[in-house]
Amino acid sequence: MGNGFIFVVEGNVAVVHVVSLRITVAAVVLVAGLLLIGFSLISGPNVIGKGDLGSSVRPRVRAGRGSGEDDMLRLRRENDRLKREISRLMNEVRDLRETLSRYRSVNESSQLAMDEMRSLRERISNLLNRLDELNRSYTELKSRYEALYSKYQELRREHDRLVSRYKDLLSRYENLTRSLDELRSYRSSAARVRGYVREAREFLKTDTYREEFYDWRLWLIGENYNPGMSGAEANRTVAWIFARMVERDLRYNADLYRRMLADWLMAHPANDTIPLANEVARLFYSLDHRYAVPGKDEPNAELPLFPVELLAYGLGDCEDHAMLMAALYRVAGIRTAIVVVRDHTDVAINLNGTWLFLEASLHGKNQEDLPSGFYSTVTIWILQKEYRDRWGGYRAYLAEIHPKKGNSRIVRTSGPAGD
Repeated sequence: MGNGFIFVVEGNVAVVHVVSLRITVAAVVLVAGLLLIGFSLISGPNVIGKGDLGSSVRPRVRAGRGSGEDDMLRLRRENDRLKREISRLMNEVRDLRETLSRYRSVNESSQLAMDEMRSLRERISNLLNRLDELNRSYTELKSRYEALYSKYQELRREHDRLVSRYKDLLSRYENLTRSLDELRSYRSSAARVRGYVREAREFLKTDTYREEFYDWRLWLIGENYNPGMSGAEANRTVAWIFARMVERDLRYNADLYRRMLADWLMAHPANDTIPLANEVARLFYSLDHRYAVPGKDEPNAELPLFPVELLAYGLGDCEDHAMLMAALYRVAGIRTAIVVVRDHTDVAINLNGTWLFLEASLHGKNQEDLPSGFYSTVTIWILQKEYRDRWGGYRAYLAEIHPKKGNSRIVRTSGPAGD
């Protein structure tokens, strides 16, 4: 771009036009020399000096004094103009020198800037390489983080599952602990109420038992039951006889059963009718009594026993168990009836105007007593279901127990569902 050069600093292009200093300086020196020579000629002998040349030309100058003065004036004006021009050129020379100095300074700065730029480029390159390494490391770490986070989520789910399982097991453990405590409590209560067996056995040694129970039973059965009876007539008669036997037993032994129940309820209080009915069922099944097998455990398997007899002997069949259960429910203040269905005897209790039919002859293997784990948790609903599963499809006959009146009556006949 003409006489000059181009350099780059920090990516921006700066164009500096510099006139060749050598040519300019030479021209200025030449012009100055010419001007000085002309000025000497114009100034006369004072400039050039004395000698023959001055002497030879002086006449001519004088001869032409008139026109020479004009020339002198013109030359002086030209001399002034040239001085001004020389001054201007000298100023330009100084400006050019200053520009050259600035150029050199800028060029040096540019070189430094170029070196710094190269250094910066190297640093940028190093930083970019480092950035690539960091990006690769970040990508690797991110991948590991995602894998670890996925594992963490899996472990968290497993932790939550284990916590839930732990809480469930803890709840079950606490329930089992409470059940164990209750079982121990029921076993302790069962041991206490079984102590009343001795009192029942002592009663069987009295004249009252022989006269009012043993002989009376033979009379009651002989007067009211005919071996030729069958079907509904036989079931009604049998239910009536068993209800009368319970009523007679309660005349003499109600206090014994009340003390048994009170002893039981001290450890297992019941504040409502249904809890009370459950505790009576648990008391009954906690007593030590086996099921009498016909042909093996005579006469207990055929002869109907009074409740006090079953309590004393600990061996009887379905009607014997039903009469003892009925006696316990009756002293608890719950309306109770003897139920006869086909050739089986059970108990019904009336709660809030509804009769519930309960199975009174549940036994374990070989007709043994059920374990404590059963009698500590049995409820009237379990006994009701057992009755329905076994006898719900048959017609049942009920005889309600009225111990104060001393006479029972048939309350009603149940439908096939036992309702």
